[in-house]
Amino acid sequence: MNKTVLSLDELQSLLQRHGRAFDALAELLIAENKIHNLTRITEPEQIRVRHFLDSLAALKVLEPAAADKPLICADIGSGAGFPVLPLAIARPQWTFVSIEAVGKKAAFQRKACAALGLSNVEVAAERAEVLARDKRFRERFDAALVRAVADLSIAAELSLGLVRVGGRLLAWKGPSAEEEIGRAGAALEQMGASSPQIFSYTLPAPPPPARFILLAAEKTRPTPPTLPRSFAQIKHNPLGG
Repeated sequence: MNKTVLSLDELQSLLQRHGRAFDALAELLIAENKIHNLTRITEPEQIRVRHFLDSLAALKVLEPAAADKPLICADIGSGAGFPVLPLAIARPQWTFVSIEAVGKKAAFQRKACAALGLSNVEVAAERAEVLARDKRFRERFDAALVRAVADLSIAAELSLGLVRVGGRLLAWKGPSAEEEIGRAGAALEQMGASSPQIFSYTLPAPPPPARFILLAAEKTRPTPPTLPRSFAQIKHNPLGG
């Protein structure tokens, strides 16, 4: 499979440009994590690399589509707010809906948005497959972002009902995702998406540098009205499984 290699060098300067906001977010995350156990990454420099820089890698893939107008993005299973919060800091003109069903994590995101003045983020404490059947959200978004959530075949059904035709699913994966991509082919096709493009990048230390990939699958036709199914069906019987 062909891979496009991404350089994250210019994103390092973006972190510096918005340094005050990113420092404040890291401090909030560390403090709240002592109470609610939101993340296993707790050292400031690890947060900067593994959460902030990793989240901003999406800009290298998404920004060409933002040449004509700001993007509207949904973050699926956003956890403590990654990638949505770093992206909202870096691109205040874009609009984000952060979808996180775990109440304590959604509450932290709302607290962080209030503290940082992020008016471009709506936090929805709901399941993505439920919102994808809601006409207010159905096929509304330019991009659905899925980071460390599920196997691609499951992520495809959870997210692509939210994406407009011409938009994209963007999924963060480890360096060896070829088998997973193969398993997900039928799910992507049934949800109306093409086979994904592969973008690779390296996160610097600390900890030791590590390679990751972003998968970008374009939505080429509408999702059938019967999809997505309930989460129990998606989990126990993935499309094409």
